[in-house]
Amino acid sequence: MTPPPTLLEQPENRSAAVDLALFYQVPGYQDWDPSVIVSASFAIFFAMIVADAGYGVVILLGLLAFWKRLDRTSAQRPWRRFGLIISGSTILYGVMAGSYFGVSPDQGSIWARFKVLDLNNFSAMMMVSIVVGVLHLVLANALAARAAWGHRKAIANLGWIAALIGGFVLWLSYMNDKAPAPGAITMGVGVLAIVLFSSERVIKRPIDWLWRLIEGLQSLAGAMGAFGDVLSYMRLFALGLASASLAITFNDLAVSVMHTLKGSGILFGRLILIIGHVLNFALAMMSGVVHGLRLNYIEFFKWGLPDEGIAFRPFARKEVQE
Repeated sequence: MTPPPTLLEQPENRSAAVDLALFYQVPGYQDWDPSVIVSASFAIFFAMIVADAGYGVVILLGLLAFWKRLDRTSAQRPWRRFGLIISGSTILYGVMAGSYFGVSPDQGSIWARFKVLDLNNFSAMMMVSIVVGVLHLVLANALAARAAWGHRKAIANLGWIAALIGGFVLWLSYMNDKAPAPGAITMGVGVLAIVLFSSERVIKRPIDWLWRLIEGLQSLAGAMGAFGDVLSYMRLFALGLASASLAITFNDLAVSVMHTLKGSGILFGRLILIIGHVLNFALAMMSGVVHGLRLNYIEFFKWGLPDEGIAFRPFARKEVQE
């Protein structure tokens, strides 16, 4: 039997979020609406990948330059509002990272007080990326459990939440030489729930209990996938570091040319600054869009929206030309 088509409805000012959610996959009819979650997480991921307040200002200025042009149709207006969210989150994260076109604020300045992240602190930024990944996948399983509540599948989703959190706590315990018991117990409870409740097989014969157990054990093959999916969020740290490092490199190269060459050094230095930052900005925009969406469409949808539906197409009168 063909399932009913899926219709995602949001207020007009959030219709851009619906377009973003439907770009890759249509949720199943019984699933939940991912549009708000996808748009919010994409804005966060984009900001973490660009990781520069100066580039965020450039995005904002470009948006303001086309502000009136984007007011022509009702379909364009939500996208300019979403552009404000993207630019605002990029500026905010760049201020927190203390990067302004690759330049760090001087110690003692008011901007230095807002710097709470050090992109060169690899261990801390790796931890931030992993925490974001675990929270994102936990949220996906929580929403999937809510949509499937009343079925065994919902308990399996809760089991994956316990396994993800337990595995993370267990990893922290080994990193800090602490007792692994809390993380191991939480992960063990999660694994048990996955094994017992992943199968939807109806028990009609005693042998069905064995098949349900086998199917539950087979679902544990997703454990390696969960580990790999969490590690996929490391790209947030890697790409953000690459963007910041390139900006610093072009700045240092321009300053070096200005000091080395007399007279023409200023011209060549400025050219290096302009060309270098334009190139880095373009790469950051491309990486932010591609990988920001990838983490939503691949990792998040995999755990939160396993079923694919059919998009709702309303009836419309069409004129037939003879």
